[in-house]
Order: sequence, then structure tokens, then C-alpha cells
Amino acid sequence: MTWRGTLPAACWEAREAPAIIPVEAESTSNGVFLATHTSIPIVLRDQVDSAIGGTVVDEHGLRHAVEELPADQPIIPILGKSGTGKSHLIRWLRINLKPNDSTRLIFVPKHRMSLRGILELILEHATSERAAELRAKVAAATDAAADETTAQLRLRNELAVLVETRGADKDGTPEESELRAFLASAEGLPALLGDPVFRRRLLADNGPIARLVREKLSGKGTEDKEDAFGFSAADLDLSVDDVSKAGADAASVASALASDAPLRDLAAKMLNEQLGPAVSEVFGIGGDDLKQLLVELRLDLHKQGLELLLLIEDFSIFQGIQGGLIDAITLLPTETLALCPMRVVMAVTTGYFVNQMPETVYTRTYKVFDLELPADKTAPFDPAGFAARYLNAVRVGSKEIDKHHTDERPEPNHCLQCPVRDKCHQAFGEIEGVGLFPFSKTALDRAIRSQSKGDTFVARDVLTRVLRPVLHRDQIELDEGRFPSTGFANDFHTGALDVLDNVEDHVQLSTPGDPALSERRIRMVRFWGPGHGPQNLHPTIHEAFAIPPLPDLTTDQHILPQSPARQEPSRPSDRPQAPSGGDVVPPPPASKPPLVRAVDDWHKTGELIQRHRTELRKIVHAAVIGFLGLEDGYGGDSGDWTKGRVELTPSFVVDTSIALDGSGLQTALVSIDHRNVDDVRVLRALAWVNAKGSWEDVPQGDALQSLCMNRVQEWADSVSAFLLPSEDDDAELGRLAHALLSVSKALGVADSYKSDALSRVKALFASPPKLADAAERPHMRRLQDRFIDADPKADRNLLQQRLLRLTSYRQGTGKPLAIDLPRLLRAMRDDATAVAWPEHVPEPIRNVVGNIEKRITTLDPLLGETRRLVPDVSDLGGDIADVANTLNTLLSDLASLGQSANSINASVLHSAAKVVKPSDLKKVKEWGEGLNAWPTLTADQRLRLVTLEEGPALRIRAWLDPAMNAVKVLEQKLQAGPASEAQREYDETLERLVSGLEALSREVMDVTEPEGGV
Repeated sequence: MTWRGTLPAACWEAREAPAIIPVEAESTSNGVFLATHTSIPIVLRDQVDSAIGGTVVDEHGLRHAVEELPADQPIIPILGKSGTGKSHLIRWLRINLKPNDSTRLIFVPKHRMSLRGILELILEHATSERAAELRAKVAAATDAAADETTAQLRLRNELAVLVETRGADKDGTPEESELRAFLASAEGLPALLGDPVFRRRLLADNGPIARLVREKLSGKGTEDKEDAFGFSAADLDLSVDDVSKAGADAASVASALASDAPLRDLAAKMLNEQLGPAVSEVFGIGGDDLKQLLVELRLDLHKQGLELLLLIEDFSIFQGIQGGLIDAITLLPTETLALCPMRVVMAVTTGYFVNQMPETVYTRTYKVFDLELPADKTAPFDPAGFAARYLNAVRVGSKEIDKHHTDERPEPNHCLQCPVRDKCHQAFGEIEGVGLFPFSKTALDRAIRSQSKGDTFVARDVLTRVLRPVLHRDQIELDEGRFPSTGFANDFHTGALDVLDNVEDHVQLSTPGDPALSERRIRMVRFWGPGHGPQNLHPTIHEAFAIPPLPDLTTDQHILPQSPARQEPSRPSDRPQAPSGGDVVPPPPASKPPLVRAVDDWHKTGELIQRHRTELRKIVHAAVIGFLGLEDGYGGDSGDWTKGRVELTPSFVVDTSIALDGSGLQTALVSIDHRNVDDVRVLRALAWVNAKGSWEDVPQGDALQSLCMNRVQEWADSVSAFLLPSEDDDAELGRLAHALLSVSKALGVADSYKSDALSRVKALFASPPKLADAAERPHMRRLQDRFIDADPKADRNLLQQRLLRLTSYRQGTGKPLAIDLPRLLRAMRDDATAVAWPEHVPEPIRNVVGNIEKRITTLDPLLGETRRLVPDVSDLGGDIADVANTLNTLLSDLASLGQSANSINASVLHSAAKVVKPSDLKKVKEWGEGLNAWPTLTADQRLRLVTLEEGPALRIRAWLDPAMNAVKVLEQKLQAGPASEAQREYDETLERLVSGLEALSREVMDVTEPEGGV
């Protein structure tokens, strides 16, 4: 059972569609033609050379004008673009003109009418002896050129000769005359036409020479254009595979034509000027012969008391011999030339008539009938009424129509016998009792709009691109429950671009688990719906298409017309129109943010401009970041995971981690495909909320928010699986922590040498103590500078950032608030350094750690530098404070006796001694002992030794150097003077002092020797 009971769902037979709706008007029977005929508005103008003004009439006005043609103005042109109905009007005239016995009618069709056929049509009515001679000449001439290849070569050669001999003989500007002379020379177009290398291009099947030869031998085909065949500038923009094999002259003129558009225009004009005489020469008959033939016919008919009516379906088929035709039809009878009256109605494209007809045609033209209505003209015309007659005819069938025509009965209305007529007409609409099923006025309007060219109604396009495809292809689709079909949607999609143009509308119309039904419902609402978004249509439409309505959608009552007032719509155009017959005018689409519109277009076409692509990536990136949980132990959203720095890979970055179509879909962390409905819905919703700032302001915000949260969480989970290390995977963390610990040791951070893990963790981020003095220890300073340079990529900064990325807790984009201490303590185990690097760790991090490990185990160059810094105080003989006090007392006593030396600064010695701390001597002794044991120390002990604070050694040296100098000066002074009791006493004191400082003096001298001394 179908919606029509036991009858098929479709009320027509598919095979009738091509029989009733042909490509050309001449293809159907008179009965079918009249059954499908619809009046088309025509502009009638009395002024031949003007496209302004005029009166809108119909075909009856055309017939009346033909019937009243005056003898001195026998021509009526029917103008219009291809497919606008010129041939239809000629056909209608043939049927409806009722010539009497005194009129001979000659109809010249435009298809399959060869040059010989045209001439024989005219000769058919001629009876004179001269006509018999012409008939024999036509047969002989056309038979001689029956081979296409021969005719093409002869036409090419004849054109070359005519251009060379006549091409320059035209009046024009001096510049044009000069160019004509060049093109007409033997080195110009004749060289190009005769060159074997360019032959293939000039004789191409779609070229003017081949087309013209085919027309003259076989007539025009249905696929051929109505304009006269001829050369265009594009035909002369020639290129060949190997121009080096062409003649020099041919290659030169081809190059000139390729680079100069005006020159190509002139060359095409010159070739077209010679087409007529060339055709006459090749085919043995030309315009003069045609003129003579028609004159003979008119003379013959005059003797019989007859007149001639010539109906020409396409004037361009006379290409090459049109001059003779024009001369013959513009020739008026005189006293000496007794010609019969002649009326001519010819269909001709507007451009041909305006640009190529001679002035004599204008003076002999009675009225012009133009199928192209100017912008200021409107006329009652209903495209639905035009289509309805064809729909009814296809339902009735050609045989039944012809039978009614033969019996002179009115055309039958198939709807009268349909069991569902009333509800069908209510749902789909009707015109004068003829239903529009399977269309409606809305669906028909959208389908026609998709095939429109500008604002002109092109009847042929409506018939061959709208009605015939649907009725022929979709009859079985409808019967088998597959309508509206994919073909329907593909053919007419541009007519409904503004209806259901987004993925959310599609989702509301979908049936879960049945994508085919969902697609059909979308097509149905898109083309048959009023344009108000997702909704149920008239129940009969759902029933007819076997598409059940959805319970969650409302049915718009405006689509249930009861007795609609019939309107008189204007001619169709490519602008949206208000559909008649009860359908409501769609409201303007809701204002959508630019990014939302961009997503809708991307979903339909796959095209997305780079600016929108970048903005959408940023929106997705921000959404995923919010779900990654980076504040829960992975460095927060400070950028550690979201910047594309190579040392921080893997990273989640905007440019490369998110792909919207393209090759990146297979490798990106987040891949969004315009063909994936769920992806597009989420992207579209994110664009909405990004523009509005709140889900409350987004259409269907609650549902979309839930959808987005689920989808973004899926994206975040995918990113996390690739990006974030497992919580129990501390291999990288262990290597990082121990490398940082080594750096802290090299910087002299005391906590780094402690054994407990907590102190070591503190050392990883502790501020380093004062760095080594660059003047005293240049090697050590260079080592430390590499670790703590101001550059963010310095070793310690880089490793700290990497470690915080894995262990820190943040709030927003601020500094770390806390550290995952248990995890970091586990990583501080001594055996963590032996673990291999995980594969995801980038090479720059591995290199930094490797270089650190190498540098802190290669410390021998620092040994000599450290030895020179640390003085040997093992033989000092006491505490430095006591020794310094004794020396100061001696200097004071000598000064009171007038025995002091000017080179000794007692105050400097005193100040230097006060700076030395009580613990300095012990530290320096232990430091020296450690240096002496260097060969037996571990790498860690050596590193600790060379990084000890240098202050004690420097403070002792600051006092020891001037002290030893004072001792030497005093010794020299006392030995040089006379002895006295007081001096002897001081000698004894000095001897004791010297004996205590002797060893220290030697050490001081050693230390003060130039660098490199022992």
C-alpha cells in the first residue's frame, strides 16, 4: 500500500518524461505541444534599433503581426537568448497560422538541417526549368564536399588565401590598417593557417572550422549553441607541445596573438569576414546561389498567384550564405521584377541581430518581438503554471494526448481520476485543478532558482534541468520510498542554500540509526518547507514521501492552505521570491556570528578561509586546555604544555596540534572533520558561545553545552594520553632531578650535599650562593655561568621549567603554588640516574643533561686553580689572631723607638687581621688537606671541594701577604743598624716571631708567585 492506496506512489510513468519534455520544441507531436503550451510574455517594439520601451504581449499578438505584415516590411525577428522560447514560438506559429491555399509555407528547422537540406527545402516549391538546373547544381556541389576532413582542409586553405588577398582591404584607423596588413601578409595568418604544427589546434573538433563544416554537411546538433559559428579571440590563443618544430613565421604570429588580446580580436574578425566566400568556394554554392534560388522561386510563385511565408527557427544556420538570404528577403517586387509577396519570421539571438545584420534588414523589419523583458517591464507569469501543464501531460501520456488532439477533444486532467486529489492539492498545491506533485510551489521555486541564469526565465532550463530529471529519474525513487533522492538534492542545492543551512537543523530532523531517512527528511523540509527551520510539514507530504513526522517537532499551520487566493507572480529571477499558493514567506535568517556562519559553510563546502580557521583553532585550544587538568600536577596552563618550543615537546599548540580537515587529520592531537556531524556541531557551538559569552544566549544552549562538554572531554583525554606522562612513570623526572642536583652542587648550594631527600629537593630550586670570583677563579666562574645565565634556556632554568611542568600545581597562569613532593622525593633516589630516558623526552633536554653530567665529572682543570687559591697554614705556629697581635705589638714598639720602616702600614695589617674570622684557619687547613687527598676522592667529593666558599682563603691571604712583607722589611732593617741592649731584646722577640712565621712566609711567597708556579 502507498499513500495512494493500491496505486503506485508516483502518478506518472518515467518513460513519458523524455517524450513529453524534449530538448527542442520541434521534437513532440502537435498534440503534446499544444497540451504543454504556456503563454510567455513578449515585448513588442516598433523601433528595430532600440531596446527601450515596447509593449508586453503574448503569442497571439505575434500571430496578428505576422498576418498583417505589409509588403514593404516583410520581416519579423523573434529575439532572445538561447533557450528562452524562440523555437517554441516558431512552432506555435506553424500550428496556429492558417495559411490559405494561396500561401506556400517553408519552415527551416535549426537541427539536423544541412546546407543541402536548406536549399532543397526551398527548391521543393519551385517548378521552373531554372529551378531544376539549380537543384542539380546543389546536389553536385554538396556531394563534392561530403567528406568532413576534406572540407575542413579546403576551408582552412581557402581562408588562408582569402585573408591574404582580401584581408587588408578594409577601411579603418591607420593603426588597424597597419595591423591588418601584418595579419594579411604571407608571414601572418596565412602562415599560421598553413603550418603543420598548428594544424591540430586549428582543426580541433570543438574549433570553428570543424563546427562549421559539420553544420553545413549535417546540420546543427541539439548540443550546439544558437549563435552563428565563427572564430573568437579565444580560438586564436594557440599553444602547441613543441613550438620549435613550427615554422618561424607561424611561431612568430602565434606568439604575437598570445600576448596581445586586441590583436586576437582583429584576427578573429578578419577570418569571420572571409567565412562566407570560403564556404561558397568549398561547398560549391554560396549566397549568390541562394539569392538566385529564392528569386527564381518567388518568380515562379508569382506566376501561380501564390505568396511565400518563410519560418526560420535559427537564422544562424545560414552562416556563410546569409548574405544571399538577406538580399533575397529584402528584395521588393517591381514592375520589371514580378516577385511574389514574401513574409519572413526568423528566430535569432539578440547579439547576432544587433551586431551582424545589415542595415537593409532593419529597413525591411516590421516589428521586433523580444523574449528578454527589460528591467522596467513586468508581466503576469507563473512558473508553477508553466510547469503544471507539463506535469499533467506526463501523467496523461503522449498517446492519450495525441488521441484527444486527433478527436479534437480538450486535453484531459489526470488529477480528476486520482483518489487522493483533494489532500494532494491541499498539501502540494495546484494550478487550475492540476496538481504540482511531486513538487510544491516552494519546491519548484527553489529548484528553478538553482538553475536560473540571471533574472531571465529560461524555459528550456526549467524543462530540461528541473522537470525532466525529476520525473524521469525519481519516479522509481518515489515508488520505492527513496524520495527526495540524492540526485534531487545535488541538482537543486543552490536554490535552498539559506534553508536548513546548519548542522543543528539537521540533527533535529534526524532519526537515530537511520541516516538515509534522516537525509530524506532534511531534503524534504529544505525544499518543501516554508523556511522556518526544522518542523513537520503537511501530513500528506510526509505520507507521500514515506517520511514519518517527528514527535518533538511542531507542524507549522501556515503550510496548510485551505483556499489560497491565486496571485499573479512576476517573471522568475535569481532573487528569492515569496512563494504563492499558501506558502509563507520565510523570515530573514537569525543573525549568526561570523564564525558560526563560517562553520556552516565549511560543513557544506569544506572551504574555510585561513583567518576563520585560526580563530576556531584558538577556541578549541582554549576549551581543551580547560579540561586537561594541568592545575593538578602538570604545570598549570602557564604555557609549559601549550607552547611549541622544541625543548618542551610534546606540546599541545594551536597551529599544529589541532587540524580542521587536510592532511593533518591523521597526525593532529585534535582532528575535526567537516564531514563529521558531531565534530561540526561542537565546533559550531563553541563558536556561538565564544561570540555570545554565555550558553544562555546560544540557541539550544543547554543541550549544546552538554554535547560540548562531553566532546571536549574526549579531546582532552586524547591529548592527555599523548601529552602527559603517567603518574607512576618517573624515569624522566629522576634524570631531571639528579641533573639539577648536580648543577646545584656545582653552584655550591649546601643542601645539595646533604644526604636526606628533602634537603636535596630544596637544593633543586635554591638560590645559589655567591659565585666564584671571576678574577681569582676564571675556570670555575665559566662553569657556573653556563648553569645560571640570564637566558631562560640556560641549563638550570630549562631543567627547572621541565621539572615543574611534571610536578607543580598552579592556579591559572601564576607561579607554582605547590610541588608534588612525594613524587619528587621518589625521583631523588640514587638509583634514578641509571634509568633510561623515556622516548617522549625531546633531544634538547637529553643533550643538556648529558653535557651537565660530562662537565661535573671533568674537574681536573679546576684543581690547579683551587691550589693556587688556598694557602698552606700548617706551619703558622698558632692562631692567626695571636700571631697578628704579636706582630702589631712589635711594630708599635719599634715605632716608639724611631725604628719603624716607612714601607710597613701597620693600620692595614691591623685591619686585615680583624677581618679574618676565627673559623677561617680551620676551614683553610681542611681545604688544603682535601686538596692533598685529591687522587683518592670521589667525583662528588671533588665537586664539593672545588666549590667550597673561597672567603676564608681570601681573607687569610689579605692579611698574610702584607704580614710577610713586614717581616722581611723589619729583618733587613734590624740587621743593618748598631746593636744595643734594647735592640738585642727586640732581636730575641723578632727571632721568636720569625721562627713562627718562617714556614708561613715561604707559603705566602709560593702563593704570590705568577700563575703556573709550584
